[in-house]
Amino acid sequence: MQTLSIPSTQSRPSAGVLTRELLAPGAFVLAILISNYALAALPNVKLFDLLVFVAGATLGLRRGLLVAAAAWLVYDMANPWGPAQAPLLLTKVGAEMGYAVAGALFARLGMLNALRLGPSKASVGFVVAALATTIAYDLATNLYTAYFWAGIAGSTEYARWIGVTLFGPGALLFMVLHVGSNVALFPVFGPLLIKGAEKAKRSAGMK
Repeated sequence: MQTLSIPSTQSRPSAGVLTRELLAPGAFVLAILISNYALAALPNVKLFDLLVFVAGATLGLRRGLLVAAAAWLVYDMANPWGPAQAPLLLTKVGAEMGYAVAGALFARLGMLNALRLGPSKASVGFVVAALATTIAYDLATNLYTAYFWAGIAGSTEYARWIGVTLFGPGALLFMVLHVGSNVALFPVFGPLLIKGAEKAKRSAGMK
């Protein structure tokens, strides 16, 4: 006599795993894409970096890194300013991951418990994180640009090209816009976004 065997569900991912590993990071990527296109007319003024930071703080380092990489890879395919060449894109992805690392460190230091909608100890943490990560991001991408431009010119005077990409009027303007906007956005919108993300996690049954 044959008996019907019921397929085991142990190998199937649970709803919690799908939410934690796919839906939650995907929601951050979607928010990044929407905000980037909404702010496309403002060069170097974006919520991208802050959202990656919040992902690192609320979803953990691994998923924060996933958000950073996925958001750049998807956004670059339809970037209003044009797609980046593969080496520059990889440089951007690697530099963007710094925000996820900073967010995870922010949470590890207990800053999530110090969040207030007004000025607080966490506000200092937001400003320090914004300064350190944004300067590091701009240095990484500008150094790659210097190397790339030197290659196009057939030059080995890398120090001169680095000077141009770091201290040229255009480079300084974009760096000031990037650093200044992040220093303003992180402490103002960071607490709201983190509290919103934590509330969404509880509603979804995520720890």
